[in-house]
Amino acid sequence: MDICQIPVDVILGNPIKPRFNVYDIREKCEKPPLCYDLSNADKLLNTASVQEELGVTGKKWVECAKDVHLALLLDWMTDLSTKVTGILAKGIDVLGYYGDKDFICNWRGGEAWTNAVEWPGQDSFKNAPYKNWTVNGVAAG
Repeated sequence: MDICQIPVDVILGNPIKPRFNVYDIREKCEKPPLCYDLSNADKLLNTASVQEELGVTGKKWVECAKDVHLALLLDWMTDLSTKVTGILAKGIDVLGYYGDKDFICNWRGGEAWTNAVEWPGQDSFKNAPYKNWTVNGVAAG
């Protein structure tokens, strides 16, 4: 077991039925283990026409595939900032999606790398005024 996993388990409780929503610590986990009802996404991603469009005909979409998780364990600390720099240099927008109420995703780390990565628009990005993102008039980010 990873030494960092021990305190996470103490805070979170049972990962199959967490004490709180790991994506928004202000919320209860209504639908363990992912805390959200993703059945509509499951239906959509298992629709033949969608799978054909995505080039994955004959595959079955699942929310959390253990074999995929295990295959990616050695990749989770890979520095991809140079890839992002290349994408940004081509003028393609990139979204770094983190929440300051998120327990699972390291939003401070995300903030740090987005401010540190070098690209042609970096200065205007760093000097842009901070704006709240709202959805239907409610702060969402």
